[in-house]
Amino acid sequence: MSAPSQKAKYSDLFLRLMDATLLVDPETLKIVDANPAACEALEGKRDGETLLQSEVVRFVVEAHQGEFERAIRIAMRRYHTRKFETQFILHDGRTMDAEVVTCPLALEEGQELVQLIIRDVTEKKAAESRVTKLLDELKQVNAKLQILSTQDELTGLANVRAFKHAAQQEFVRAKRYRLPFSLIFCDLDHFKFYNDRNGHQAGDQLLKVLADVIRSCCRETDLPARYGGEEFIVLCPQVDAEGAKVLAERIRERVEAHPFIHGKEQPGGKVSLSIGIAAFPDYQTLDQVLEAADQAMYVSKQSGRNRVTAAATKAVAA
Repeated sequence: MSAPSQKAKYSDLFLRLMDATLLVDPETLKIVDANPAACEALEGKRDGETLLQSEVVRFVVEAHQGEFERAIRIAMRRYHTRKFETQFILHDGRTMDAEVVTCPLALEEGQELVQLIIRDVTEKKAAESRVTKLLDELKQVNAKLQILSTQDELTGLANVRAFKHAAQQEFVRAKRYRLPFSLIFCDLDHFKFYNDRNGHQAGDQLLKVLADVIRSCCRETDLPARYGGEEFIVLCPQVDAEGAKVLAERIRERVEAHPFIHGKEQPGGKVSLSIGIAAFPDYQTLDQVLEAADQAMYVSKQSGRNRVTAAATKAVAA
């Protein structure tokens, strides 16, 4: 018994391929042959007689037909395999994302056809889309977490963590280049009275509005932060004590003049801040500057509130 011919071997392989496979006339783009997998996908039955002599582009989504035809022409002109993606219309009207491998096929009779191996990648594309969506959602969550890690949730100002990080960086820079920086420490006067009289929701709203007022007074280079409770702090790069005092007075005056809800019911008939300031290099470490500003704020409290107190300018020994 003689060995099977190359044509017989190919025919057997063609029929057994699990991927839909078509043989197409490159001139007319008509289907010359279709394996059972292609017949089932495109016609819903495995004999495929109705596929033969149909133009293959009939089964391609209209928006992809031009690119589909170009891919076949390129494959024949250059006589090499070409891979591309397109969408086919299935027998039930659904579309199928497909990876198509086109390659010229020379028959024994001298005829040349184009072989199209069509692999269904619908699930793969859907999975890739889901992964992309999940990655986008993860990026959004990470961005929100990044904001939450540096931002006070109630007021939108920098939180203590972000403030301390920025202050440490500014201290290193100021020390290296012999530049000043200042801290403005603010405490809301009679906040317990406000909360007890108006409720904690009203107190939270007061803190939000107060944060906006403080922010509006600052330069772009300043960093206002909520230090905790009703305490706020402002980092002022390259500003000495005199400059910080000017900004602190502006904050105090603007808060005093702002028409806060229930403000007239506060002691003194208004919402106010007690403020302390201190500067580097008047104090030689970051902790010393912070402590000096805090203590100056308490002096403002003890001296009647609604005032600015500057820490002594005499440097503290390191």
